[in-house]
Amino acid sequence: MKNNIPIRNIYYMLAYAYQALQFTEYQELSTEEFDDVTELYTAILIVGIPVLLRGGLLRDYMPLQEQSQVLRGKIDISRSIKKNALINKKLIVAYDEFSEDILANQIIKATVLTLLQNEHVKRHQKQVLYGFLPYFSQVSEIVLDSRLWQNIAMTPRNQRYQFILTICRYLFEERLLSEEDKYRQSQLTDEQQLSSLYEQFVRAFYKKETTYQVSSPHIRWNVDDGYSEDLPLMKTDVVLKEKQQTLIIDTKFYAENMVASYRSHTLKHQSDNLYQLYSYVMNYSLKKDETVGGMLLYAKTKAFTQPNHEYVMNGKHLWIMALDLDRPFEEIKAQLLALPRHYFCPQ
Repeated sequence: MKNNIPIRNIYYMLAYAYQALQFTEYQELSTEEFDDVTELYTAILIVGIPVLLRGGLLRDYMPLQEQSQVLRGKIDISRSIKKNALINKKLIVAYDEFSEDILANQIIKATVLTLLQNEHVKRHQKQVLYGFLPYFSQVSEIVLDSRLWQNIAMTPRNQRYQFILTICRYLFEERLLSEEDKYRQSQLTDEQQLSSLYEQFVRAFYKKETTYQVSSPHIRWNVDDGYSEDLPLMKTDVVLKEKQQTLIIDTKFYAENMVASYRSHTLKHQSDNLYQLYSYVMNYSLKKDETVGGMLLYAKTKAFTQPNHEYVMNGKHLWIMALDLDRPFEEIKAQLLALPRHYFCPQ
């Protein structure tokens, strides 16, 4: 069973996760209809790239090396001799140049060029994309590879690029999945990609739409002797605080939310996920008069049976719930606002 998410809701999830809702340029996308996620991602780039251009393409110092009669930077005597540069009265010099030809801009340009070759991209979209190319005339053409994004460290200086670079990565992954014929263009079904987006969306939603204190801290193991070396990290997805109450939410995005028991063939909760949440709650360091609870928040699948349970373990309340993303977005908002009330405002 797969999670089916309307294309427009993918936009809302992205917009919350990357704070694009605050930009008026993106607001018109919330009213458009898209046939598939590639069309949605292309539309986001068409809106987002001009935002980058208005702020100026990011530049950085890039190392260059060339034969020159002009002394600049450092002289590489050894290479000059090996290359016989001295015969032509030149030296090989190495220097840094402040340039737009950086990896982030190269990825954006390569994505635009790829879309221009994509037969599924509409003609009017290609016309707009083609108009971006003159702004990238000083940027080298590269072949996209999944490892490229790992080489970009996000800093305050390049933070405005994060949303667009993420969309470029999604487009690259969609193209690979399409080429392997493992992808239906009307839906986004790549579990790993959506799992990360789902977590970011839920956290960003609560930051924007509620008054809870929202964070995602590490939890230290409650060990008796203080020794915790080599124990696995406990990195929370979403932690909500209100006064002396704390709710730890662990988001899960799977094709199957519950699994069949080997012996009874009845559906059970996935044990690893429940153990993980229980560890978070039991190891969470409580302050004076503070209480803590936990919630596993699955993305609802098409399976008939969905998790909707509350347990009390060692005095701690644990909920296992499912969020239906296959609904109008206003209903998704209502669900998300209602879920924490199980803990903060019990009936």
